[in-house]
Order: sequence, then C-alpha cells, then structure tokens
Amino acid sequence: MGDILRMKDAREGRTLKTQTALITGPTSGIGKQLAIQLAKKGYDQVLVSRNEEKLIELSEQLTNKYGIQTHHIVADLANPDSIEKIFQETKMKGLEIDVLVNNAGFDVYAPFAESDWQANERLLTVNVKAVLDLTHRFLPLMVQRKQGHILNIGSIGSFIPGPNNAVYAAGKAFILSFSEAIAEELRGSGVGVTCLCPGAVSTAFADKADVKNTPLFIYTAMDPEAVAVAGVRAMEKKKRVYVPGWINKIFIFLYRFFPRSWVTRISKWAMARQGT
Repeated sequence: MGDILRMKDAREGRTLKTQTALITGPTSGIGKQLAIQLAKKGYDQVLVSRNEEKLIELSEQLTNKYGIQTHHIVADLANPDSIEKIFQETKMKGLEIDVLVNNAGFDVYAPFAESDWQANERLLTVNVKAVLDLTHRFLPLMVQRKQGHILNIGSIGSFIPGPNNAVYAAGKAFILSFSEAIAEELRGSGVGVTCLCPGAVSTAFADKADVKNTPLFIYTAMDPEAVAVAGVRAMEKKKRVYVPGWINKIFIFLYRFFPRSWVTRISKWAMARQGT
C-alpha cells in the first residue's frame, strides 16, 4: 500500500506523507513478520515491546534493509500506565499512526481451576484491555483524518471455546466481536478494521505456553511469515475477518454444523499435550 502511494505520488510530481504503522509485540513470531511485511511495503514503524535490545536490533534491521524510518518504545502492556506512555511518545515525536497492529499477547495453558489468577489478570490486560485502550487512543485521530486501519490479532479460538485454554480463547472471542462491531460503526469513514484469526503458528509464543506438543500444533502449525503475508493482504483488501490456512478455513466452516458439546471436546483433544 505504501509503495503504491509513493509511485502514484512520483507520477504526479509531489511528495505524499509516508504511512506509519504502530506494532505491539514485534520482536518475534507473527509480530516480527508483520513488521517485515509492512516494511517491504514502505511503512515507517513504531515498534513497542518490553525488550529494548530486541527492539533496537529489529529497528536497525528494518531501516538498513528496507530504508524505512523506525521508532521504538519500551513498554510493558501489562502495566496500565504503558498505554499513556505510548500515546504521548508518538505525540511528542509528531507521529501520525495510520495503521495500528494490536499483536502483543500470550497464553495461560491450564485448567481454569488450577491456573494462576495473577497470570490470568495479566493475560486479560495484555490481550484484551491493551487492545481496547490503544484503539480508543488512536482510532479517533484516524477518523478525523478519514483514513487508517486497525489490525487486531484474533485466533481460531475466537470462534471455538478452549478447554484448558479458557481465558485465552474467551479473550480472543472478545477481540473478534469487538473488531466486527467497530468495523460496522466505521463503515464509510475511511477507516477499516481487520481481525486476523490464525490457528496454530510455530513461534516462541507456543514454546512459552508449552503447547507445541499438541495435535493442533503437530499437524496444522503454520509458518509465521505465511500468516503475516495473509494478514497484510487481508488488511489491504479491507476484509473484516480473515482466517489464514486452508485447514483452519475448513475447520471453522465445519464446526458450526456440530453440537457445541462436540466442538468443545474436539477442541480439548486438539490442545491436549501428548504423552502427559
């Protein structure tokens, strides 16, 4: 999108503002690949993560390889004050955010009764509250400019309850519902919303949650680059909801024809660690 805008502008003999994307959780997995794909399209970037060393490394990589401008903000989205910090830093630097990518998140994998409550609270703060808060800060500015896009990361868990993954899946269901609702509110405004809903993806996210040894990941895991490419393409085509991967598409299509009790049992089996 950014490269097309510049080509058009060059033909018309004037300078057009470069688009800027703010990405949370960009130092690994889907987030890193989204940063790379957007950099390829000429988007300047604001990268937000807790890990300053990795932020600097990625910023230099994107600038050197793709010639874009990068800014990084060290912030922990589990800290309620971090959202204000992010917003104020972009404001002080005079940055207009054209694309907001709400990618940061993590999982708590355990039966709910046995799970750590503080971990659940942190998950809800990062996976849900931070998405709402960041969107609420930057969306009005996009509406004022009559252009922009929100890219939220959902999951196939947005459609299907996740036994032993209950809080994570419920949070992703919230994100899908929220994304579709505001997308309709924004119809005709020039601002779009896309909820990207991948299935299993081979990332450090899965390693931290210790879910790679489950049928879902063993048999259906996608490469994060493929997911990111699909996500950027869905955003460009202004799709409201996009499920990458043909296995995931089939699964999401078929699940609606089964009783909900069957769906949750299948979901539990798909995310059961093997050999335990």
